[in-house]
Amino acid sequence: MKKVWVYALFWAGLAACQVPIASGDTIRLVADPWCPYNCEPGTEHAGFMVDLARLIFQAEGHEVEYHQRPWVRALQETRDGAFHGVIGATRLEAPDFIFPDLAQGQMANAFWTLSDSSWQFHEPASLEGHYLAVIAGYSYGALIEGMLQDERHRPYITELHGVSPLKNGLKMLERGRIQVLLEDEHVMRYQLRQTGQTPQFKQAGSVPAQPESARVYIAFSPAHDASADYARLLTEGVARMRASGELASILADYGVSDWR
Repeated sequence: MKKVWVYALFWAGLAACQVPIASGDTIRLVADPWCPYNCEPGTEHAGFMVDLARLIFQAEGHEVEYHQRPWVRALQETRDGAFHGVIGATRLEAPDFIFPDLAQGQMANAFWTLSDSSWQFHEPASLEGHYLAVIAGYSYGALIEGMLQDERHRPYITELHGVSPLKNGLKMLERGRIQVLLEDEHVMRYQLRQTGQTPQFKQAGSVPAQPESARVYIAFSPAHDASADYARLLTEGVARMRASGELASILADYGVSDWR
């Protein structure tokens, strides 16, 4: 990780070159599938973070395009400037991106097993000797990250790639190729409800959450001059929608409550 003072110089230089955004911008956002945060592009329910972005930016005269890529690719292409923002990032995953002051969601990572499993997560040591799948490029907080980097655990860890990592992880769990899958509670429960698989799997413990690893944002590219302005508009819009009750209404459509 780069030193703090390098980031300070970066932000100072970026701030110096900011220019006001023009009305009528098309803001290109990207993420991997992570419903209900962001779902299928072009559908009526594209995810509550997508809905928030569209309502907030369209009120300011902008349009929003939403695309899907594998997560690692989504981060890199946004960093390079191919997209304006990435949906569902934590500050740990993209420390060089420009973030709104207010989060647009809060995840709660949990461990999942087959329904007939007796395994339960209590601490990282309880994962020893168990085959675990995680999604490549995701940040799970200091406790889990330390375990993932531990050479003793590496032979038991599978990193899921591609545009459907959760579906692939569930197939591996069903077939006995892994014993434990790590995924956000909202995402997993939404997926199981949609596919009718709820009876097949169960939650087997949660990851202790810290704010910096739990709060998720639409984070904007360091390659675009307008990123700080987009982040500001999103902050102001979320605050306004929370005060009016519109935020709670949007979240309710996806079975989610306001994390505040």
